[in-house]
Amino acid sequence: MVRAWQSDVEPAKLRAVMRSRLFVAMPLLLLLAPASLRAQAVAPPPTITAESAVAERARAKAIRDAAERRYLADKADCNTRMIAIGCLTAAQERRAAAGREAEAIRKESHRVEREARQAKVAEREAQRAAAATAQAADNQARVQRHRAEEAERAAERQRRQGEAQSRLEGRRAKAADEREARQRKIEARRQDEARRAAAAPENARKAAERKRKHADKVQKIEQRERDYEAQRKYREVEKAAAEARRAAEPTR
Repeated sequence: MVRAWQSDVEPAKLRAVMRSRLFVAMPLLLLLAPASLRAQAVAPPPTITAESAVAERARAKAIRDAAERRYLADKADCNTRMIAIGCLTAAQERRAAAGREAEAIRKESHRVEREARQAKVAEREAQRAAAATAQAADNQARVQRHRAEEAERAAERQRRQGEAQSRLEGRRAKAADEREARQRKIEARRQDEARRAAAAPENARKAAERKRKHADKVQKIEQRERDYEAQRKYREVEKAAAEARRAAEPTR
């Protein structure tokens, strides 16, 4: 009887009737289906790094695309079966499981990239903070060095000014001493000239006296020489006269 009924009903109509009955019985089938088909646990995503995040997202898309292709193939296969209890449900669950896996991979890759970006931002912020701290310390050090250099230059200028002032005062004192020495020499020369001028008449008198005395002395010397010569001639004359007298006397 069943065979006769199956032979009388067209295959397409039979499939439609079975599909409608399957939809009616779907809630019961879902309750009776294994737990692995009703709610598959999502496998934990693989370890994803910031370097592999892009590749993992591409893999997730490939998983989703492959699951969709398989679902379409499974759906087509289920449609060819006379009785496909749980076939379409299993296909949908496989597609959903693959979708969950792909979504988990996608979310994990985005999380890893987000954390990597946040880590980079935090690292840049830390680097900027460290650079700002170092720059502030360097600026403070430069300010301190500048202040120290300015203080040193000011001290050097003050020292040089002091030395220049000391040299100037030394030159002024030396010039004053030289002026005073010249004044003393001029005063001494003036006083000497005044003494000479005051003593000039006396000196002239003394010079004239010395000249007169010298002339008198020379005159006396000349006079003594003349007297000596006269006496010498007189003695010669007397001697000659005596000799003549002796010669004139008769010899006894």
